[in-house]
Order: sequence, then C-alpha cells, then structure tokens
Amino acid sequence: MENSAVTVAVRVRPFNTREKTEKALQVIYMNGQETVVHHPDTKQSYSFTYDFSFCSVDSGASAFASQQRIYETLARPLLHRAFEGYNTCLFAYGQTGSGKSYTMMGFGDQAGIIPRFCADLFSELSSMKNEKVNCHVEMSYFEVYNEKIHDLLITRDDPNQRQMPLRVREHPVHGPFVEELSANVVGCYNDIQGWLKLGNKQRATAATGMNDKSSRSHSVLTLVMTQTKTELVEGEEHDHSITSKINLVDLAGSERCNSAKTSGDRLREGASINKSLLTLGKVISALSEQALSRKKVFIPYRESVLTWLLKESLGGNSKTAMIATLSPAGCNVDESLSTLRYAQQARTIINVAKVNEDTNAKLIRELKAEVEKLRAAQMSAQGIEPERVKQFQQEIVGLRNRLCQQEREMIEANRAWREKLEEAEIRKRDETKDLQKGGGATFKVDNRLPNLVNLNEDPQLSEMLLYMIKEGQTTVGKLKSDSTHDIQLTGALIADQHCVINSTEGTVSITPMENAKTFVNGNLISESLVLHHGDRVILGGDHYFRFNHPAEVQSGKRVSCWTGAGDGQKDFEFAKNELLVAQRAQLEAEIEEANLKAKKEMMQGIQMAKDVAQKELLDQKALYEDRIRALERELHAENERKRQEELNQQTVACQIKDLKTAKLGLEQEVDTQRKRLRLHMEAQAMEEHRVSQAKIVDALEAEKKKISRELEEIQKRRALRENQSLNSACPKWDSMKLSLMIEEANKISAKFRKNTVFSRHESSENDQSGLHVRVQNTKLGISTFWSLEKFQNNIAVMRELEQEDSTSKDDDVFYDPEDEWEQDISGSSTSSFSRRRSRSLLKSRRISGKLYEIRVHPIQSLHNGSSQTAGLMGGPKPPSTSPSSTNSAVPGICKELIGQSLALLRSCSATEESLADRLASDLYVVYTAAQTISDLYDSLDDDSPENVFARNPIAQTQLVKSAVAMESAVFVTMHWLAIVKPSSGLLYTIAEELKSQVKKMGGFFQLLIQGCDSEITSMVTEAQRKSSQCLNAVLVTICHLAAVTGLPLNAIALAAQATGKPSIVTSLMKGTSKGFHSLLEASLNITREMMREAQLAYPRNPVLQSLKSKILDLARALQNFMLYHITEMQENNNDFEEEASTSDCQKLRTTVTRLYELNQVIGQLNSSISTVLRGKNTDVNLGSSRDLILSSAKRVDELITGLFEDKEGAQSASSPNSLRDDIHSALHSLCLPWPQHSAGEGGADPSDGSESDASLHDRAVTHSSVRNRVFSKVIYALPSGGSPRWV
Repeated sequence: MENSAVTVAVRVRPFNTREKTEKALQVIYMNGQETVVHHPDTKQSYSFTYDFSFCSVDSGASAFASQQRIYETLARPLLHRAFEGYNTCLFAYGQTGSGKSYTMMGFGDQAGIIPRFCADLFSELSSMKNEKVNCHVEMSYFEVYNEKIHDLLITRDDPNQRQMPLRVREHPVHGPFVEELSANVVGCYNDIQGWLKLGNKQRATAATGMNDKSSRSHSVLTLVMTQTKTELVEGEEHDHSITSKINLVDLAGSERCNSAKTSGDRLREGASINKSLLTLGKVISALSEQALSRKKVFIPYRESVLTWLLKESLGGNSKTAMIATLSPAGCNVDESLSTLRYAQQARTIINVAKVNEDTNAKLIRELKAEVEKLRAAQMSAQGIEPERVKQFQQEIVGLRNRLCQQEREMIEANRAWREKLEEAEIRKRDETKDLQKGGGATFKVDNRLPNLVNLNEDPQLSEMLLYMIKEGQTTVGKLKSDSTHDIQLTGALIADQHCVINSTEGTVSITPMENAKTFVNGNLISESLVLHHGDRVILGGDHYFRFNHPAEVQSGKRVSCWTGAGDGQKDFEFAKNELLVAQRAQLEAEIEEANLKAKKEMMQGIQMAKDVAQKELLDQKALYEDRIRALERELHAENERKRQEELNQQTVACQIKDLKTAKLGLEQEVDTQRKRLRLHMEAQAMEEHRVSQAKIVDALEAEKKKISRELEEIQKRRALRENQSLNSACPKWDSMKLSLMIEEANKISAKFRKNTVFSRHESSENDQSGLHVRVQNTKLGISTFWSLEKFQNNIAVMRELEQEDSTSKDDDVFYDPEDEWEQDISGSSTSSFSRRRSRSLLKSRRISGKLYEIRVHPIQSLHNGSSQTAGLMGGPKPPSTSPSSTNSAVPGICKELIGQSLALLRSCSATEESLADRLASDLYVVYTAAQTISDLYDSLDDDSPENVFARNPIAQTQLVKSAVAMESAVFVTMHWLAIVKPSSGLLYTIAEELKSQVKKMGGFFQLLIQGCDSEITSMVTEAQRKSSQCLNAVLVTICHLAAVTGLPLNAIALAAQATGKPSIVTSLMKGTSKGFHSLLEASLNITREMMREAQLAYPRNPVLQSLKSKILDLARALQNFMLYHITEMQENNNDFEEEASTSDCQKLRTTVTRLYELNQVIGQLNSSISTVLRGKNTDVNLGSSRDLILSSAKRVDELITGLFEDKEGAQSASSPNSLRDDIHSALHSLCLPWPQHSAGEGGADPSDGSESDASLHDRAVTHSSVRNRVFSKVIYALPSGGSPRWV
C-alpha cells in the first residue's frame, strides 16, 4: 500500500483560426514547471506551479511540447505502474475547444495518449511472452451523456437513435461499476483500434460557438489487464495473478452559454456537462481540504454519475494523473484561470494505491517463507524440538492445501476466461456483419476483395467506414427497418434503391438507378461504369467514398481517373473540389447552350414583335382618334361643371361668413354668462361669509355681555370684601401681603434665572378659594395655578434657596410635576396657532363652551376663505378633555412585560445583579422611554386628530415600561438606603442627593407625559433635555455611592447598553472618580485616627512600646500615600472627561474596589492595635490580637501592591515607589518576631510569625534593594492638610 499524490500537468494549445482572425493576444506563458497568466483587463499576473507545464503554442520553439513528449512524460509512467499491479487513471480537463480530445485521441500521424498507450501496452505484452506470463486484456468504452451512461461498443440500427441508459451499481470490494456494460477481450492493438473507431463514431459531438466539433459527453475507456504468473514451490507449479484497471477519460469541455452561443439541446447538454464538472470540482475541493486538514470530510461522489464512477481514481486505490488544457488567447483568460485553480486543488489529492493481487500470491509468499524458515532451522540447529518441526510441517501442509484450492478456483476462472473469449469472438463476428451492412469498424477481413471507404470533412472520421464488395451484386439503398440492401445509407438524397455494384471476375462496375444521383470522379453518371482503384464515388451528393481494388494494385493495373500522379492521397477535399470542378464545367456548357438558344428565340421574338407592333399601331391610331373626340366632349362638360362649382363656392363663402359672425356673438354671450355666474357665486359666498361673521359677532357680543356681568360681580365682591375687611378683625389673607410675596417670588426666580413669573389670579367663585397665584413659565410658554397654601409653602423654600445661594437644588419649587400645566396663550395671536396647539387649548378647558363654534380652527378658516365656514355652524360637540382611554393594545403590552420578566427569571445565572446595577438599568429604561416618546411626538403630524398615546402601541409600551421601571427604581433606592442606613456625614449627603435625583427623574418624566397628553411641544422638549441631564447626574451619584459602600457596579455592561448616549461613560467615570476621592479621604481619616490612638496610648510593656513606634511609622507612611494620591487627583481632575473610555472606567472601578477593601482592612488593623495598646496584657489577648494584626498587615501589603499595579504606567514620578517602599518597610517591621521576654506575659511564641512573615520580609528586602539601586529621592511626611515637598 502506497500514498501518492495526483500528478498534474497543464498544456497550452496553439491559436486556432478564429483566434488568429481576431488577432488575439497571448496571455499564458510557461517557464519550467511554472505557468504565468497576465490578465489583459486588470493587468494582474497570476503564477501557478505544477508537476509538468507543456507549451504547444509555437511548433518552432525549442520548448515545444509534441504529442510524443506529452505521452512519454505523463502517460508512460502510468503504463509501468499498471504492469506492477496498480490501478491507473488519466483524465483530461479544460474548457471546450482547448484541445482535450486532440491530446487524448489525436488524429492522423499525430496520435494522442490513448492510441500510443494501447500500442505500447501490447508491445510490452509481446515482450513478456518469454517470461511465462499469461496476460488477458478486456476493453470497455462508454460515454456519460446528459448524466446517462451509453455503451459505445454496441451498434444501433439507426445512428440517430439513443440506446437505453445503463445503471451504476457499487460492489462492496471493487467499488462502483456499470451494470450490463459490454467487456470485450482484445488480443492486439488492431482490435482496440477497431473498437475505438466504432465508439468514436457513436460518441455525441456537436458544433458550438467555440468549437466546431465539440464533445458533448464524457468518454471513459477502461482496460482491465490480468497477468497470470507461474511459480515453482517445492517442485510444483502454482499460478497467481495481478489485475490492473486502467481508466483513460476524455471529459467534455466546460463552457459558458454566452461564450459558446448554445441554445436548445446544446444548452441542455452544456448544463449537464457543467453539472458533472461542478460536482467533480466539489469532490476535488473536498479531497484537497481533507488532505490539508487531515480531518475526515464528506466527499460528494454520488452527486454525479461521473464522480461516482471515478471514486477509486480520486482519493482511492489508483495512481492518477490529470492534464489540464488551456487556450492561450486573452478572450478566454477567465476560463483559463478557473481551469488552473481547478488543477491546483487537484494536485493536493492523496490516493492510497495498492497492488491488486489475488490470494494465491500471498499464499505462495507465505509458503516459501515457511519452507525457507524450516530449511534454515534444520541447517542451523540439528537438535530442534520435534514438536516444533511437526508444527512447521503441519503449516506447510495447510498452505499447500489452500494453494491447491486456489489453483482449482484459478482453473475454473481460466475456463470462464476461455468461455468469455469465445463469446467475444462470436460477438465480434456478429458486429462485423452489422458493420458491413451499416458501416462500422475495420476487422480482419479478406484484403483482396474490392471495397469502399468513407471520406469525411473531419480527418478523424475519414476511412472509418469500410464496405466490402462481394462477388456478384451488391445493392445500395436507403436505411429502413425492412430494408434488405447490402449497403444501407441515410440522407434525403439517397433513394430507396440507389445503385447496384457488380463484381465479376475482378471487374467492378456501378449502375445507378433512375432519379438517383451517382457521381464518379466528379461526373454524374446515368449508365453502368467500370470502377478502378482510387476512383471517388459520391452517392446522393453527401456520401463520399473512395474505391479500393487490391487486385489492381497487386497486378500493377492502375487505370483510374486520378488527376495527377504522386501528388498525394485523394481525400475528402480532393473529391469535393473534383465534384465542384466537374459540375462547374457542366454548368458552364449548359449556360453557353442556354445563351445560344436564348439569342435565337430573341431574334424570332423581335420579328414577331415588329409585326404585332405595326398592327397595334394602326389600331391604336384609330383608338386615339375616337378617344380625342370623347375627350373634347368631356372637356366641354367639365367646363360647364366648373362654372357651376364657382357659383356654388360663392354661395358657401357667404354662408361661412354669416356662421363666423354668429359664432362671435355666441362666444360673447357665453363670456357674459360666465361673468354673471362668477359674480353670483361671489355674492353668495360673501353673503354666507357675512352671515357667518354676523353669527360670530353675535356670539362675541353674548360672550362680552357675560364677561361684563362677571366683571360687575367681581367688582361687587371686591367692594364687599373691602367692607368686610374693614369690619373683620382677623382677615385670612391680606392683599398687600400677597402682592409682596409675589414680588419676592419673582425676584428670587429672576435671581436663579428660572424663567418663572408669578401673578395674582381671581376666579369667578364667591368664596375665598377663588383667589389663586398664577405661575407662568415664559421659556416653555406654559402656566398653572397654585393655591395660597402651596404658594406660601413654596415661598418658604425659595427663601431657603436664596439664603443658601445655591442653584443645585430641586426645580420642583418653580414647576412641580404634580401641577396641572397648560398652554399659555396670553402672548400669542390666533393666527399663529397650529392644529396641535389648538387641541392643547381645548384640552386645557380655558375656552368657554359657548364659544366652541368660534374656536381657533374656525377663526383660522375665516382667514383662508369662505369655503371652510361650514365648520362654524352646529358642528361636532366639544371634545372631551379627559385623557385618552387605553385601547386593546394595553393587555398585549402587559403580557409582553410579564414574559420579559419571566425570561429574566429563567435566564438568571449564579452572578447576582447588584442594587447599583439594577438602579442604573431601571433609570436608563426611563430615559430611553422618554427619548422614544419624545421622538414619536416630534414625528406626529400637526394635523393628526389624536395625541401620541391614542393609538400608538409603541408609545403605550414605552409608557408602561417606564412606569414599571420607575417603580422599580424607587424600590431599589429605598432598599439600598435601608441597607446603608446613612445618618450623617458624606454618606448621608450622597444618599439625599440620590433620592433627589431619582425624584427629579420621575418628575421630568411626569412633565413629559403631561406635555405629550396636553400637546405642549415646549414642555416635551424641556422634559426630554432635563431627563438626559438628570440621567448623567444620577449615574454620577450611583457610582459615588457604590464606591463608598463597596457595592459592585458593572460599568462595561451599562456603557454597552447605552450606545446612543456617549456621555454615560463620562458620568460613570466622574462618579467613580468622586468615590475614589471619598475613599482616599476616608483612608486618610482612618490613618489619622490610628496615629491619634497610638499617640494617646502609653504602654509600659517594652513590647507594646515597640509596637506603638511601628504603628506610628505605618500610619505616617499610609498618610503620605493617601496625601499623594489626593493631590494627584486634584491636579488631574478634568483629564478623564476628555479621554474617558469603558476600559478606563472599568480599571478605575477595580482600583476603587481594592481601595474600599484597603479601608476595611486598615480599620480592622486599627481596631486590633487599639485593643492591644489599651487592653490588658493577658496571654489570650496578645496571642489572638497578634494573629489578627499579622493577617491584616499581610492583606494591607497585598492591596497596596495591587493598587500600584493598577496605577502602573500612569505615574511618571518616583514618589509612589518610595512611598510604597516606606509602607512595605513599616509592615515588615510590624510583622517581625516580638522579643523573647514577652512570651511569659503575652503568651506568644516568637517563632509563630517567622514563617508566615517570610514572604513579606523577602518582598520588603526586594523593594528596599530596588529603591537603593534606582531612586535617590525621599518624601517626608508633613502635617495633615499640607502637601509633600521634595528634599
């Protein structure tokens, strides 16, 4: 068994006639094994390397690849491998017209690979006869046409009739095979040549736009060679055989329908060809991938009949070679590149080939080995055990029995071979008879008989049909099912009984039948004519033959009608030209005879014409005279008619003039009527307009009277109140006090630039509750009304704001989301109202119901024209001012929300979402809903009769989602603050800020909902802007609180979620930075507390005094560390705003988490040290506290190291390294073993901490050595509040 790659060669053919006519450029060049393609359009070069590259463009070049060279290089090694017992395969691939059939078959003296291979095969077999090797060769030849298999070695009654297709089966051992395919035993090269001629005659070919004789099918020639050898074993002869299967494949050409210009049957054939080649390409690609990746890949062999049959040749048990043929022209460069890539992939295929030997060969080898082993054992050791000798003898006997059994089977196989050979001979004789009747291949016949051979335009098809002339009569006629003619031909010009050929004692004559065109040497014959050797016989005008008479040649009689001697063979072109010359001479004679006859007839005709003309002239003269007289009478009548027409024309002209005058009058009358109608319509429209205006004036008068009555009532009530105020001792409200408070509120609003104006408003009610404060937001153009109590409460808050002089407080004082805001129309004209603003005014209930008919829309319509005044009269009822009721989309929205919640529950993992993450996510949902609703509101048409929430499921969905998210955010905020329990200090401030920001977020969303429902655009825009600002502020607060409370926050997930708002990353960075600063401040306070606790302790024990000194050193080092980072943050406070990214934010979060843990550990260390320094010196106290101090110190060291790793690369000065070395030195000193005399008092073993502090000691030594080697600056601790300075 042997692994072998597919051998790939490429060949470039010469330019054909069409390419030479088009003056095509050569784009493919070869140098050794390299093939280079220069693309004429893209100017790009492509290089490929193959096993062999053959250039056949220029026959005069030194590197010209001839047919012989290609065979010797590529095919002859496969022949040698076949004799060794391997299966071999050679197939040709390329586009149509690239020279595949020429390479494989050739023609004339330029024989191709297949004829040379078969000739060399039998040449080698003849040389092996002396070597006691018996060889059998079987031959099969079939084609794959339209994905169907046809046997090419079976003749057909009708050449145009297709046989029934054969089926493919797969043998479990030998692989795929064609069922019922004929296998013929051949004994010499002539036999193969005869069968090839028969098969090539029946192969499907047709003309396309790229090739005049394009192969329309794939042809496969299969040779099965069985070599039987005889070997002597122990004096006995034993036979064994090896079998080689040789496949020589000529593939049909790949083609493009636009290039090949195919249609109909040719197009369908091309589709089938391309399907087979596409599947072959898929198989080659899969095998290439399998060879490169060394993984099992599915090979689609069964998608095409061709690939299924070549399964063993591609990736199986075979030695395979491929030759790809190319066109050198630039017009075919794309197809050439495709072929080269195809071949490049095929080169990577690995086949596993093995010698196909029968079981006898293996048995003979084993038997010889056992015999040699036994002989060697007998010669080497005389005293071998008898049992072993007996065992060897038994094995030899068993092998001999098996060999005898195989020989009996071989004898049966040989008998089957002989029977098959006899059947093949019988079949060959039958085929010979059929071919003699209908034309076929050449077999061994009597070469002394005269015969006819065909001549064809294609040299490959010439002399392929041989018709023997028997002694006596040989009849020629048309091919029919019931025909009994000896030679049967097809064609429209072949008669049923065309001619008779008589052969009598060596003389052959041909006699044509009536109406049957028969030409001999170009001359049409009508009677019997003797044929001589070399005569050209043409039957029916399209069947060309050459007559051969071997007896004449042998006797030297060559009385023939050849036109010249020694000027070459008389082929088809010669016979065709000869026929044309003879017909041309005959035609010229017939033309000359026709010209003479025409001249004679012309003279006779002229004389007769002269006589006739004379007679006709006399008759014509009399006729003309009669005609002149008739014309004179007609002329007189015509003159009378013309005079009458002139009189009629004058009458018609007068009538036309009268009609034009009448037409002008009618047109003037029509114009007058149009003007009257227009004036009437205008007058009617003006009347309708006047009536409408009169109704409007009446309605306005009624409204004016009503307002006057209300004004009188207000004046009366005011006078009554003034009288009552004089009489009343304790008035509830003083007008002067209210005016002062309103003035104060306006000043505070102007100071804080809140664009809010306060004014007094009195309603028409009779009680005191009719007095309100009107609040107008001039920026948004909205207004609302406050009760006196609410105004009094808000003025107190305003005073607090003014005293604190801070603009960072809530905006609820100036416009509360709970207020009922409405459009302010005090400063607007009715002409500027839009339809949306009109609906807003209607919803605000500020227009009287009596004036519903003259609302904004009808007033605007009066400016547009009187045609729209119909809306003023008795129109629809005033619209309801209540919010739009929810429609059937709400249940679906709720169902979707519940499903999303359950999906979150199902997809929850072990990683728990923190409160900070949940709160930030909920608030972002609220912000997204606000942005979406605002965008939907902006996209709403001004003329739309409904608001954004009426029938928009998207807006309703966002509204419900935001309400749920806001409720969840409030719950998470309350839960978080309940866990933190802020009481005072920084934590309380951050908690209050978080509550305020969450409240603002909800309030702004309330304003957005009210603005959308009331359709106040300015309110919607302001709420959207404030929501965006509030989201940034609340994220800063959340990050700040999460940092100081040690709560995790997934910044990356939140930033990825908020892709449409890049400022979120900056807010996260800002909040985390504030938390980092707060943690640094907290760390500084803890270290100061540690220092204060140590300074206030006055221990008497020397061990505790030493501990106090170490604690003070550690506290100073930690203070310097915290002060440095606080100063650094103050200097680089704004850098993150410009360069903030998600990764930076995540790194800062990691640093904050470590700093929070560092604060916890330092606090724990401070507590333990304070307990030791202030506690009692008991054994238990010192022992447990010492362990806790050591573990805390080790953890502090790890966290400090981690903080420096996080800050690595961000520091350029050497101070952090020196500060870190100071901290490590202090921690190392703290963890050193305590003195021995403390053991009795403290109860601690000095050796307990030595091993646990080994790593810390080594780290401190390393840091110290690095500091002494690299840094030469030292930072000293300063009092708190100061800054470090360099010494």
